[in-house]
Amino acid sequence: MTDVPGGLPETITKYRRAIARQMEDYVCRRDGPLHEMIRYHMGFEEGANSPGLQGKVLRPSLLLFTAEGFGVNWRKALPAAVSLELVHNFSLVHDDIQDDDYLRRGRKSVQAKWGAKQAINAGDGIRDLSTLALVELADSTDPGLTLNAMETLGTYSLEMISGQVRDLQFTDRAEITMEDYLGMIDKKTCALLKASLHLGGLYAGVDQETVKRLKAIGRYLGYVFQIRDDWLGIWGEQEQFGKSVGSDLQERKRSFPVVYALGRPSGEELEKFEEIYFSDGDLSGGEIDRVRKLLEELGAREGTNDWAGRYWKQAKEELAKIDMKDWAKTDLRNFGKYLLTRQR
Repeated sequence: MTDVPGGLPETITKYRRAIARQMEDYVCRRDGPLHEMIRYHMGFEEGANSPGLQGKVLRPSLLLFTAEGFGVNWRKALPAAVSLELVHNFSLVHDDIQDDDYLRRGRKSVQAKWGAKQAINAGDGIRDLSTLALVELADSTDPGLTLNAMETLGTYSLEMISGQVRDLQFTDRAEITMEDYLGMIDKKTCALLKASLHLGGLYAGVDQETVKRLKAIGRYLGYVFQIRDDWLGIWGEQEQFGKSVGSDLQERKRSFPVVYALGRPSGEELEKFEEIYFSDGDLSGGEIDRVRKLLEELGAREGTNDWAGRYWKQAKEELAKIDMKDWAKTDLRNFGKYLLTRQR
């Protein structure tokens, strides 16, 4: 397994073309103002300037990878992969409204082009398309599998939304413990990664014990992904990360490094950090630099990496207990290493 330059490992990206082709065919079947917004968000605009399917397409690729890793033709699970990616994208449209973001993947967000009210409709439409995709694209000879997949994905989608509710609640809370933070990302971030591996196993027909371990791997990979993302949001190289480094601090988010620092023993560095971070008004560039330095002095930079490594170790322990193809285990281990050290 090799790394695609500047991007995801090749094993994960190899399904992208098939996913993009199936999604474009499905999403572009419908006309009207609602579907114009949906096509725009997905990157399927009409004309030569259409950018094509946006994002890493990580979750549906992991789903297909998991199915193939258990010896099943991955195309059997393609309807679930399309549905999963649509669930992820409906959440992005709504996230942009809630976070008041006007850019998504380097382009205007749906709310920037059509307003927040219409963006709500677009997100709702994408969510309904995700359910319909499972029905309309599925193998009609196995309705039980389709129903099971719908129930499974719906459960994880609801879990993801509950995590978003917790995340928004954190902005009004003075104290966030590590337990609070991990409980939130277990739902908001980990839910669809758990769904990826769970659905892949479902289409492969694995037993319940294996499903349990796949869900655990998804949870640990979700922790690694989000903790690393929080680290990059403070110490990443902006040219590689592709997002505004330091914006999490500007917005005073309770990201992992911040929660880690707030849990350290009281001292001069912690008191100074709290004084600046919880002050009124916008933080200046100099104050952001000072906050970053204080986080380093409180051990948050290395501590964040240590916690991510700890969860990756737990994921490997679960993976060792699964009867998966040897090549798939090797590739999944390499993928975990990528998540642990990624720069974007």
